[in-house]
Amino acid sequence: MTIRLMLGDITTLEVDAIVNAANSELAPGGGVDGAIHRAAGVGLFSELNARHSVLPPGEAIITDGYRLPAKHVIHTVAPMWIEGLDNQVEILSDCYRNALRVAKSSGLKSIAFPSLGTGAFGIPKEIAMPTALNAISLELQNSHSDIEVTICCFTQEDLEWYESVANELGALKEDGGLVEVSQLLPKCPICFHPLKRIIYGMPSRETLEDQDNIYIGGCIIMGDDPDLGCKNCDWQGFIGDVDLVEGEWLALVVDLERKRFVAGAIYDAGKPQSPLSLRPGVAEFQRGFTTEWLEEQIASCKEPSFWIGNRFEIMPESFEKILMRYPRLTEEVMEFARFENLANMPIFALP
Repeated sequence: MTIRLMLGDITTLEVDAIVNAANSELAPGGGVDGAIHRAAGVGLFSELNARHSVLPPGEAIITDGYRLPAKHVIHTVAPMWIEGLDNQVEILSDCYRNALRVAKSSGLKSIAFPSLGTGAFGIPKEIAMPTALNAISLELQNSHSDIEVTICCFTQEDLEWYESVANELGALKEDGGLVEVSQLLPKCPICFHPLKRIIYGMPSRETLEDQDNIYIGGCIIMGDDPDLGCKNCDWQGFIGDVDLVEGEWLALVVDLERKRFVAGAIYDAGKPQSPLSLRPGVAEFQRGFTTEWLEEQIASCKEPSFWIGNRFEIMPESFEKILMRYPRLTEEVMEFARFENLANMPIFALP
């Protein structure tokens, strides 16, 4: 499966559907919305006016394409960006997911998106573009869809933004502007290991053959099932949640054979370049953290074990006692202090 990035005018594309960055009133507006209405002709607004009254943000509907080369137009409404609201990324993700679901249910084989929400709706590009790539990638993988997806950028700047984001997400770029979507899942906001798709219920044989990229979630739970999970720290959530996790975290290495604290780090959630080092006998955070230093300390352990905890959720003073006063550290002590055991240390991406 691939997502194609291109520079061009979305109203000229010969695909099964192009996606319109509509407003909730479904009236012709500015930007890509106005361009699509002008190219399609009055029939597009007549159909919308006759069949629909309002479209809530995140939802999607389909109409004919009329004079457009595209056979259909899928309309979706991005959220109006308001700094500080905590559901806007999830709503923007819904725009992409629901547009793809409408396309699949309508039997379409190709779809082209503009960069939703980055114009008059004011969504910052550094938020909108990774959200787009992640949401499209995850929906294609979850639905096992073979629909051909294009992101059509109106400016060279937007195209370069997408290419930069694709590289940061570990996507494999190929000739002709193709981006391999199988690597486009974000990193865990807690331990920075690659997130996996969560599968609930009975997995299919095809799904089980992709064990490296899935997280078996067991039975279906009440409410919305999280899209993503981390096999290292058990974090689960939606694409939008990845950017919303906050707080300071402690990551500790304990040598279980010698029953002692060896090394660790304190860092900000979602920021793999933020750690300060933690050292035995020093209950203060120190600059100069390097992954090489941490690896050396781990290599010195006879039986290394890895632990993580939110700084403000572990037992009061337990962190200081572990560094300074506990003569023997066991799994029971760490769990009692409300640290959680990890399979691997968090991955810190330092320059």
